Amino acid sequence: MSETGNCRGLELAFCVVNDYRKLDMILEGFLELGITGATVIDARGMAQILKEDVPIFAGLSSLFPGGNSDSHLIMSVLDSAKLDEVIKLLDDVCGDFSKPGSGILFSVPVSRVHGMADVIC
Repeated sequence: MSETGNCRGLELAFCVVNDYRKLDMILEGFLELGITGATVIDARGMAQILKEDVPIFAGLSSLFPGGNSDSHLIMSVLDSAKLDEVIKLLDDVCGDFSKPGSGILFSVPVSRVHGMADVIC
């Protein structure tokens, strides 16, 4: 039976990276920070979908920064104390996310974990 834990001080970090070549460096950096679990999902942004699936938007692709590449969504439950280290890692590997289309990182608090609670909490 899976364990359920009431966890404090955890965040679920979501990071969308628009350069697939950076993915290995990010995951290696996670390991160096002691983050041993993450889920990576291939993703397509709104701009890419509109450009490919709605022909009228194809000519407007310059309005959507970063819309020409596939993205990766990295999700990881981590101690909130490591969030600043993750931000620094992403800045070091990907550059500043302030440039439109370069990527995004956000997090939400985690209050409970069901399954792997003994590892995560």
